[in-house]
Formats: sequence, C-alpha cells, structure tokens
Amino acid sequence: MQASAYLAAVLVFAVPTSALTNPAPETLLALNSIQAFGLAGAEFGRFFDAGAHRAFLAMPEVSGKPELPAARPKPLPKRTPAAVPFVLEIPSVPPPPFERTFDRLMVRPETNGYDAMIQRHADALGLDPRLVKSVIAAESEFTARAKSPAGALGLMQVMPATSEDMGVSGRALYEPEANLRAGTLYLVHLFERAWRKYHLQGVSYRNAPSWLIQRIVAAYNAGPRFLARRRLYAQTRDYVRKVLLFYRSKVSELRPATA
Repeated sequence: MQASAYLAAVLVFAVPTSALTNPAPETLLALNSIQAFGLAGAEFGRFFDAGAHRAFLAMPEVSGKPELPAARPKPLPKRTPAAVPFVLEIPSVPPPPFERTFDRLMVRPETNGYDAMIQRHADALGLDPRLVKSVIAAESEFTARAKSPAGALGLMQVMPATSEDMGVSGRALYEPEANLRAGTLYLVHLFERAWRKYHLQGVSYRNAPSWLIQRIVAAYNAGPRFLARRRLYAQTRDYVRKVLLFYRSKVSELRPATA
C-alpha cells in the first residue's frame, strides 16, 4: 500500500467512532482527505467493517524467509508385543536322581493302586488322568498319609482350607477318595480361571497347550496368582519340572481296569 493510504488511515483512526454516525466538519475533512490521497473504494473497504462501523488496519505480511512446509507429525511409538508366556525347558533325558526315583516307584504296589480312582475322577471332570497321577507322584509319591510341614495332606497334598473351599471336608483328606476329589476339583478350578484369562473357551482341558499346563502346575504349587506371573520361585520351577518329568515317565501310565 502507498504511503498516502497509510496516512489516510491514520486520519480516520483519529476521528471518534461517534463522529461516523453524526459527522462533524472535522470528520468530513478526514474523509475528504482520503479522497485527496487517492484511496480507492476497494482499499477503503480494507480499513472498515461497514456493519460494525469499526476500523481495522490491514498490515501487510512481510517475511524475509520462504515459508517452510509444515513438519510431519512424529509417528506414534509401536506397541510392545505381549510377552511370550514363560516356558520352562524340561530335559528330554531325566537326570539320574529322577531315573532312580522312577525305578523305585515302579516296583511299589501303591504306584498303580489308585489308577481306577484317578481315572474315574479325571474322566468326570475332563482332566488328563496322567496329569493327575503326575501331581500325586510329585506331591506324595502315592503315600495316602503324607503330611507336609505346611499342613498339606494326603495323596495330592491338599490344604484343609482349600479342600473346604472345594466342598470336601478337610478332616477327610487322609482318605484317598476324598483327597482325590478335593485335589482334582482344585485343578479344575485352576483350569477354569486360566480358560477365562486366556480365552480358551471351546478347548478341552486335555488339549491345553504345554505352556498353560506349566502355569497350572505352578499355580497348584504356589497359588492361582502364578497363572499370570512370568517369574517363578526357584522351588516352584523345580516342582513344575518334577511334575512334567513324571508325566513323561512310565510312572504316570495308568493300568487298564481289570474286569
């Protein structure tokens, strides 16, 4: 815009707003000055809002640098994939102490003395009977009167409070039938919790993936919270390996029922 236009604008701003409605001689003089300086109608509209009767000074945009393109937004950080469930390595060849234990148990009559009972409870609840027998082998080595320092009782080493929660009297845990019922019901309780947590509805308990079997065995030993925990106590890791080594051995095989 020319210097004359700026001067005209200054003259207009010097005029009170009320003078635009009832122009005084000074106002007319300012308006005449605009025409005198040659402000065109289009330029005049740049200084006034005809509806509100307010004046605005349109300052030209001056930039000494070329306009840079807008910077692209930084991409959102990628989500870290869910951690892979813990999987303990189970030796394909049992260590010598386990081999000796297997040999010792295979000649004991108690090792196969509860097979029919194990099969019946496992079938009623949809469990793998070899898994149930492996837990018994790891917990009590098939000793019905076993008692742990913590107070767990019987074949599956069930705590009396847990047995009561499963609907079985804690005073009956030395009886193999009651103990197997309490222990297998607790295993089912852990399976049900794991199925809800990992959305495995429609999958049978006998077809559980190996990593989940490890979690359930860990939870049987150390509590339901270990269905989700990635880190295990050293004692619980040893227990999981022990149960699964029994599972792979001949100790967990069930003899067919005789007629």
